[in-house]
Amino acid sequence: MYCRKAKLKLPMKSILEEYKCGKVRLVTMLEESDDPVVNTVQPSIKTGRKWKVAEAIDEAKECPRSKEVIGQTQTDRKGLGSSSVK
Repeated sequence: MYCRKAKLKLPMKSILEEYKCGKVRLVTMLEESDDPVVNTVQPSIKTGRKWKVAEAIDEAKECPRSKEVIGQTQTDRKGLGSSSVK
């Protein structure tokens, strides 16, 4: 199904994206659990050497913070203050 030579060609990126989303979903579910036992025990999730779940979660949590610190920036010719803040 996920290959380059089959009649139905699905990109390998989509299966990789599903894998990463599943791992991130699992870790966040365990971290944000209401059960204190599950919340305190943090299992190590094996992902490989190129991609780490903890780094991906930290990067995703940092993105909105950096946008908040930077604030509203000029994106078009209109200038600052011409558009509403989202």
